[in-house]
Amino acid sequence: MDARPRAVAATQAAFPVARRLVLVFPGFEALPVEAFARRFIREAGRTAPVYGMVIAMPDKAEATAIADGVTAAAFSADASGDGWRTVSEIVHYAIDDHSYSRRSDIARLLTGLGALSDFVVTGTFFRFVRTSWRYGLFFAYPLLITLVLLAAALLVGLLPTRWFGWPALFVSVPAGLLVFLAGLRVASRRAYLLLMMDDWAFARDIARGRKPEITARIAAVAADAVARIHRSDADEIVFAAHSFGAFTAMFALSAALEASVLGGRRPGLMTVGSSLLKVALHPGAKALRAATATVVRAGVPWLDVQSLTDPINFYKSDPARDLGIAGGTPPNTIRVRFRSQLSPQSYRAIRRDLFRTHRQYVYAVERRHHYSFHAMLCGPEPFAEVTARGGLRDTWADSGAASP
Repeated sequence: MDARPRAVAATQAAFPVARRLVLVFPGFEALPVEAFARRFIREAGRTAPVYGMVIAMPDKAEATAIADGVTAAAFSADASGDGWRTVSEIVHYAIDDHSYSRRSDIARLLTGLGALSDFVVTGTFFRFVRTSWRYGLFFAYPLLITLVLLAAALLVGLLPTRWFGWPALFVSVPAGLLVFLAGLRVASRRAYLLLMMDDWAFARDIARGRKPEITARIAAVAADAVARIHRSDADEIVFAAHSFGAFTAMFALSAALEASVLGGRRPGLMTVGSSLLKVALHPGAKALRAATATVVRAGVPWLDVQSLTDPINFYKSDPARDLGIAGGTPPNTIRVRFRSQLSPQSYRAIRRDLFRTHRQYVYAVERRHHYSFHAMLCGPEPFAEVTARGGLRDTWADSGAASP
C-alpha cells in the first residue's frame, strides 16, 4: 500500500477541519464590501507562503445586497499544505455607515466634539482610562489637534489688533477662519482628525441607539449570518472581527446562539484590535453588554488579539472582566508585537501611521508568528485549539516555511 495516502490521512486526522465557515466583520472604514474582500484575498495570498500554504481564491468577490444599506461578499479559500486541505467559505459584511463622512467638515467636527463630550459627561472616558490608560490618550488626541487649530486661528484673528487696532478684525477674523478651515483639511488628511470624529460620533450613536437605520442594518447582518450557519455543512463556524466590527459580530453570534442553528458545532470568536469596550463601557449600551454576556456564558472560544504597537485598542483589557460579566468562559487575550511579524523596512513604513498600524491585524505577516489573521482563518487548525493555546502552532507549517 502506498505510504502517501496513509500520511495524508494521518495529518488530516491531526487537523480535522476540512470545511470552515468564516464570517468577517470589518472595522469603521469608508470602503465598499468588495474592497474588504479584495484586501483579504490579497493579504491571505501574501501570508500563505510564510506558513507553507497554497491558497486558491478568486481575484475578487462580488457584492450582494442583504438589506437596505447592508452588503455581503462571499468567496471560497481552498488552502492546502503537506498532507492537509481546508476549504473555508469567507463572508465579509459591510453596513452603510458612511453617512458620517458625507457631511461638511464643520458638521463632522462639531458632531465629533459633541460625542466626545458625551463620553466625558457619562463617565465613560474615565472607564476607558481605568480599563486601559493608553486608550485615554487616543481619546485626547483629536481634542488636542482641535485645540491647536483653534489656537492658530485665534492667533491670526486677534494678533494684528495689537498693531493696527480693532479695525484690523475686518481682515484678520476672516483670515483666522481660513487658517482654521485649511488646518482642519490638512489635519483630516494627515492626522485622520475627521475620521476620528466620525468614529466617536458613530460609537456614541450606537451606544445610545440614536440611529434606528444602523440598528436595523446590524439586525439584518445577524439574520443573514444565522441563515448562512443554518445552511452550512462546515465543520466549524468562526466569527472574525476587526476594530468596530466587534460589536456587530457580538450581536450576530448572540443571535446564532439564541436561534439554535449551530447543530452541535461549537462556534468561535476572534476579535482583533477590538473597539468593543469603546461602545460597551457607555452606560447606554445595555443591548451590547447583554449580547456579550450571552456569548461569554455560552462558553464560546473567544480569542482577543491586542497589541502594544496599536494605540487604538484596549491593551491589557479583558472584556468579560471589564464589563463585570460573571461566569462562563472569558476571552483568551493574546498580545502581538507587529515588529516581530514584519521585516524592519515594513515595520518602519507603518509604525508612524496611526490607522495603518491599527489595520495591521488584518494585513499579511512576513515572518512566521503565533498570530496571523489569515493563517488562523484559512489553515487546518481547529479554532478552539488555537484559542486555548493562544496562537498557532508551527508543526503544520514546518514544510516549506522558514522560521522567523
